[in-house]
Amino acid sequence: MSLDNKDNLFDINQISQRINVQKPYFAFQQLWRDGTSLVGNFVGEQPLGNETGPLTTGEMGRHMAILGSCAAVALHDGSEGYYLATKAHLIRHSTGHPSEDNLFHARAQVMNIDKRTLKAVIQVSDKEPLAELICEYTLLSPAVFQRKFQSYISDDLSVPSSSPYQHQVSLYDLEYGEGKLDAFAGPLSPQQCAGHFFGHPSWPVAIIAQTAFQATGELIKKQYGAEARFCVQGLQLSADKLMKADSVLKFSIEIASAPEPSGLIKSIVRVYHGDEMVVQIINMLQVIPAE
Repeated sequence: MSLDNKDNLFDINQISQRINVQKPYFAFQQLWRDGTSLVGNFVGEQPLGNETGPLTTGEMGRHMAILGSCAAVALHDGSEGYYLATKAHLIRHSTGHPSEDNLFHARAQVMNIDKRTLKAVIQVSDKEPLAELICEYTLLSPAVFQRKFQSYISDDLSVPSSSPYQHQVSLYDLEYGEGKLDAFAGPLSPQQCAGHFFGHPSWPVAIIAQTAFQATGELIKKQYGAEARFCVQGLQLSADKLMKADSVLKFSIEIASAPEPSGLIKSIVRVYHGDEMVVQIINMLQVIPAE
C-alpha cells in the first residue's frame, strides 16, 4: 500500500457529513486518493478482550465499512445519504503484531454502485496486510431514511467527551450449553453509539459484530480454558435490520464443527431481537488454547 501519495487529500468533515457518520464513530485522521482507491489512516482504540492481533475484528470491520461508503461519495459522486451495511465477507491475511504507534491504514475500491446499492472491497494493513472485507450496502436517501426510521429520533443529542468505542458493550445473563452460549446486551444509550446516524441512535452493525465476538470469547474460555484466545480468520455476516439503540439483543453462539484439517473451528452467531433473528455471523476461528 502506497502511503506517500497524499496530494489529493479530502475534507474529512465534508465526507463524513455526506455519509451521515461523524466523530467519534468516524475516526479517520486523513483521507486521500491513490489511483482508483481511497486511502485513510486511523488509530486503534478498542480493547482486544479474548482476541489476538493488533485490532479486534469488530474494529477492523467498523473502519473498513465506513471507508467503503467514503469511497463511494469521494471518488464516484455517490449520493449523500445513509449507507447501511447489510452483507460482509472478511478474510484475514495475517494476525499481525501490536503496532508501535497503533496507526493503521485502509484502502477501499468501489466494485459496483447505483442509486440504491453499493459494493466495495476494503483492505486494512499495518506494516503488512491484515484483512480484506467485501461489503454490500443499501443506500437510503435522507428523506427515505427519515421516513423509515422516524421512531428512532432522539432528543438526546449530547456528544460524549471521549469515544465510547474505547469500551466494550456489557454482556449479561450468560447461559452456557454444550458448545453453546446465550448472552444479552443492551439497551445502548445514545452516547454509546455517538456519531452513528446522528439523531437516530441505533446499534452500529460493527458494534453488534464486536459484541458477538466478546460473547464468542466467553464461550472459547469455557471450552478451552480461561486464558484461551482466538483469531477470526474469516466471516460472513448478514444484517437484515437496523436496530434501535434501546433494543435488547440476544446473542446465541454455537461451535458448529470440530476442528477442520486446517485447525480452524466454525462458529455461528445468531443475534435476536425478541424472536426475530436480525443478524447472522458465520465465523472460522483459530483458537489458541491456554498454555
